[in-house]
Amino acid sequence: MGIALRAVSFTYLPGTPLAREVLRNVDLEIREGEVTCLLGRTGSGKSTLLQLAAGLLLPTSGEVLLDGREVSSGGEGYLALRREVGLLMQSPEMQLFAGSVEEDVAFGLRHLGLSPSEARERVFSSLALVGLDPDSYAHLPPLGLSQGEMRRVALAGVLVRKPRVLLLDEPSSGLDRPSQEDLRRILLSLKEEGVGILLVTHDWEEVETLADRVSVLHGGSLFLQGTPEGVLAQVDSLREAGLYPPPVAEVFHLLRQGGLDLPRRTGTARQAAEVILQALQRSG
Repeated sequence: MGIALRAVSFTYLPGTPLAREVLRNVDLEIREGEVTCLLGRTGSGKSTLLQLAAGLLLPTSGEVLLDGREVSSGGEGYLALRREVGLLMQSPEMQLFAGSVEEDVAFGLRHLGLSPSEARERVFSSLALVGLDPDSYAHLPPLGLSQGEMRRVALAGVLVRKPRVLLLDEPSSGLDRPSQEDLRRILLSLKEEGVGILLVTHDWEEVETLADRVSVLHGGSLFLQGTPEGVLAQVDSLREAGLYPPPVAEVFHLLRQGGLDLPRRTGTARQAAEVILQALQRSG
């Protein structure tokens, strides 16, 4: 189970001269224990879709479902959605404000009625989950940390509520390579624990290493959906959507057009070279 968007459309400022439709008839599922990567060029509606899935916006038309039940503003389903979903927007470190890491992470627990000891246990567990030693970091001011560490603190502040579904808007943007790899390990660990993840990204390496499914937004509609290898194989369609596939996918595409029998999955550059060599040898 998880979250589903059914024929969802969204218009900003409807009924006014400034009305702007940003999503049109979108069908998307976020399943527990899976990572769905959402791609699209700037202005394609990715951030709006995340806010709809989190219950921060309500669709102009269509339905948002949680575990098969429609969510409506102020209803029981809406409250359940807000409890079950964790949302991390772009540059989440800009949302840090408290005097210490522990205070910042604990902010998400303020309405749960936990005792101080229970809250501290949850905070320390969340910090450990994102790779920050609680004893070393809990007392530190979050704004004095590195960008990667601040990003982890912000993620811990979302995870402390133990969401079943996690919505992430380009969380690795601006991070150095080691921090990006650490984040991927964290997301894979959460996936193994059954968390459903919708990840907005522009990084094809994230798609290839994390995604179970890929969705591409273009012109406010879902333009492509499928497995990572299936979507990557549609190079011409990706270009039409304003996206640039990785060079290895481009090479595979050109060789297929030339008649070479190649699989959809490209793998690393070294793996791709071996596959191409084998295909050339078969073709004689």
